[in-house]
Amino acid sequence: MENPSRQTIDPSVPETCLAAGAVLRLRDGHMVATNYGSVPGEIAVCMKSVGLADRSDYGALELRGDQAPLDRALIAQLGDPPLAPGSGHRMRGIWYVRQDSHRALLVGPYHAFASGPPTGRARDRSDLPQKDIRATIAILSIIGPRAARLLAAAGLPGKLAIGAVRRDPRDATVVAILRESQRRFLVLVRRDSADALWTRLLVAGEPLGAAFVGLDALTLLGASSVSNG
Repeated sequence: MENPSRQTIDPSVPETCLAAGAVLRLRDGHMVATNYGSVPGEIAVCMKSVGLADRSDYGALELRGDQAPLDRALIAQLGDPPLAPGSGHRMRGIWYVRQDSHRALLVGPYHAFASGPPTGRARDRSDLPQKDIRATIAILSIIGPRAARLLAAAGLPGKLAIGAVRRDPRDATVVAILRESQRRFLVLVRRDSADALWTRLLVAGEPLGAAFVGLDALTLLGASSVSNG
């Protein structure tokens, strides 16, 4: 009999993760990879080397517009001065990721978005388009003492200050790389290229001990509530 907790097909979880044996559960109305068979082993990977986690538990919004209204929307939520391009700031569980002067992404757990408008009062964003882009991107967490080394080995920017945001200059499918803390990164990639990125990271990470980890391990590690520090 098929295990009802194990899903063989789910469009929100990359095929690479499903093929690796991801056990799926419904959280906040979304199917997520909770583990790959051994939560203690996955915690050990994050503590000693580097873990790779699909973040189907995260939502993402895009704010796009002229610099002045975008600055006002960000100031309304984060304070003055406005968030600089190429930087991120976390507020109430949501990362505000400023890619350039005309575009910012809001990324975080779905339950954090449910608590209210993430960009201040309606009048602060009346002329600023806001778009839910979660259906078009995939989000990964890279966690562990070898996280920066893994990114570098995969040809991605890894030597970032905490809170810094970069893109892959050679691969436009990588939307943003954010350094959340000393050992934690978020990577946003176009959904149709997610499996290729997973493969790229796994190949580069094999000598580093990289492995899949699920949300159960991240929750126990406190990685689902990362801070700027």
